[in-house]
Amino acid sequence: MARRKTKESEKIMGNILPGLVRDRGWETQLDLHSIFPVWHRVVQGDAGKYAVPLKIVKGTLWLEVENSAWLQQFQFQKISLLDSVNAFLKKSSIRDIRFVLPSGKEKESTSVEKVRFKAPARDELKKFEEQVAFIEDKEIRESLVQLWYLSKACVRQKK
Repeated sequence: MARRKTKESEKIMGNILPGLVRDRGWETQLDLHSIFPVWHRVVQGDAGKYAVPLKIVKGTLWLEVENSAWLQQFQFQKISLLDSVNAFLKKSSIRDIRFVLPSGKEKESTSVEKVRFKAPARDELKKFEEQVAFIEDKEIRESLVQLWYLSKACVRQKK
């Protein structure tokens, strides 16, 4: 019974949705965004592997590329990418393509941090050793103490 209702609901929705999409003027937007799930088929080769569509704003497709080397490479392929995308679209077109790097990646690569060593106070070490004394396995207990010691002793300094 529930299966039958589901099929009937799907049939009703299938009849209503195309008209709703057309009446609301969503056809163009749906066509534009239809490239997102099939991106690797829309553009062949490297573009499908090293670039992913992020958004479409005012006729401009924004692609996130893996790194700055690929960003440079895709600048040279911009026209052919634009042609491939527009050949796929049926009711709309893309006027421009912009390339961006993943947010945060560029900062990570340019930020250099130094680590300096500063031994923790002996009384802190003794206190921690007392806290973990209940651990029966000597190897695990010593490893935990070493981990604690290194976490306290290694201090990051931005260069």
